[in-house]
Amino acid sequence: MNILLVEDSAAEVSALSAILHAQGHTLVVCAGGDAALLQFSHQAYDVIITGAFVPGLDGFALTQAIQQRIVPRWQPVIIVFRECDEGLQARAIEAGADSFLVAPVTAATLNARLMVIERLQAMQRDADARMTQLSRFLAAEEEDLHIARHLIEHQMSPDGVRRLEDPAIEVWQQTCTRLGGNMVSVNRAPNGVLHAMLGDASGYGLSACVSLLPLIAPFYRMTSKGLSLQTIVRELNAKVRQALPENRAVAAQLVAVDTREGVISVWNGGMPTAFMLDGFGHHFMEFPLTHPPFGMVSDDDFDDRIEQHAFTRGEQLVLVTDGLLEAVGPLGKRFGEEGLAASLVGLPRSQRRKELMAAIDVHLAGEAPADDMTLLLIDCEKEAIPAHPLPAKVVSPRQLGHWHFELLIGVNEFSHIDVVPLLLDVVGRFESMQGKTGELFVILSELFNNALDHGILRLDSRLKHAHDGLETWLLLREERLTALSHGEICIAVAQVNEGGRLWLRVHCRDSGPGFDVASSLARLAQQSQEHVDERMHGRGLALIKRMAERLSFNESGNEVTVLLPIGNA
Repeated sequence: MNILLVEDSAAEVSALSAILHAQGHTLVVCAGGDAALLQFSHQAYDVIITGAFVPGLDGFALTQAIQQRIVPRWQPVIIVFRECDEGLQARAIEAGADSFLVAPVTAATLNARLMVIERLQAMQRDADARMTQLSRFLAAEEEDLHIARHLIEHQMSPDGVRRLEDPAIEVWQQTCTRLGGNMVSVNRAPNGVLHAMLGDASGYGLSACVSLLPLIAPFYRMTSKGLSLQTIVRELNAKVRQALPENRAVAAQLVAVDTREGVISVWNGGMPTAFMLDGFGHHFMEFPLTHPPFGMVSDDDFDDRIEQHAFTRGEQLVLVTDGLLEAVGPLGKRFGEEGLAASLVGLPRSQRRKELMAAIDVHLAGEAPADDMTLLLIDCEKEAIPAHPLPAKVVSPRQLGHWHFELLIGVNEFSHIDVVPLLLDVVGRFESMQGKTGELFVILSELFNNALDHGILRLDSRLKHAHDGLETWLLLREERLTALSHGEICIAVAQVNEGGRLWLRVHCRDSGPGFDVASSLARLAQQSQEHVDERMHGRGLALIKRMAERLSFNESGNEVTVLLPIGNA
């Protein structure tokens, strides 16, 4: 060991030097405390042995000065007394000495003290090495997490659009110190339907972040195409099973809010139950249907059933992760459903997020949460149909030729194929249709749904006028669709050049018996003078009539043709 000996007595220096040299230690001698402090500032020593009352800084003051300089490291110091005095020994400990000896010092006693210090120093070096290794590991993990977060953020806004700023949603998140796997994704379909996904991957850190990656890109891709919620959740389950190990799963809740129809659809995979608050802040509806998280079951066993409910005006959907409900305060009490309800129920929409944040702060009392916490609020406000025709977008296509295609689907495909996105994918490949896919999505959706609901399933829109009429409509639609044994729908789309202009012609035919065209058109003309946002039926045809140049039916009413202007030829 490399030892600094501080002693002004030649006899003590000689005796201690002989012992230390005999034990193989290296020795530097200083006659006083001031010289020793200066020597210590230029060179590190394994142990300092000092007399209690050396000239200049005495042993107590020297020990205190050295320990102040060395913080937070440890510097072993042994103080030698000329006589045994408990008061002096207490002063030595208070000054920061590790041990003390009484002269004359024997070789056995000194060697025992140094062996203890040497073992402690070996443990210190091992602890320092482990701390260095841990620091490097944590730095590498933080860099990995930074990259994972960047990848997730990039996938959530690949085109630079900040979709979480959608005015219909409010998000609050608080991460734990270990970084959990919460994620919120929001996107709108071509027809304006709002899609939201709240995900919660199991575990913490990098594994949780990486587990979210298989969900994000497919979610944005499929919602941008207008695919149905059932199709989306089934595909996401397949992606998770394909990308992650068998023991990994991702809980998620997906929502589709159709503000034009006033219908909200929810699929829940292992998340807390979502609920609705009405315009007055009263808790009035829950979505209790729960499925296993993504990745837990095969495609054959996967259940894509969704819950659908109607809304009118001022409602708000509330979704949370279990980290919020399971947040435990200093007294061991979880925040729970009671805390969530107390912070939201009875308040106007503008105050709910702020009130929840305050309630969580009070509950945790400054402690960090054990898991990520996320709150997602979605406004459900039924919108009105525009009172005036939508402005036509004039394009100058290079290809002015005619093209035409049609799709014929039967009863077996009604529930398993997203017809409208399939058609839209084909139409969107033509240059002349650039910028028109949003309007075309609405038209195709209305024509197909009208043919299926009224032509094939024979549903009467007047059902929606009754109390809970839309709920009854949705249930009856599901029952008839399940029991359906025959029927077909054909949709033909063509681009035509007539009168120096380009037109898109959409023709839809169903195998149903049709309807009274004359009375329906008369009723449609009368409804065009009413507040269309107050009606529960007839909204689709009214919207198509405002968007299209021409809307016509055959005599029986089971065929309809829409002519949509594209631009000048």
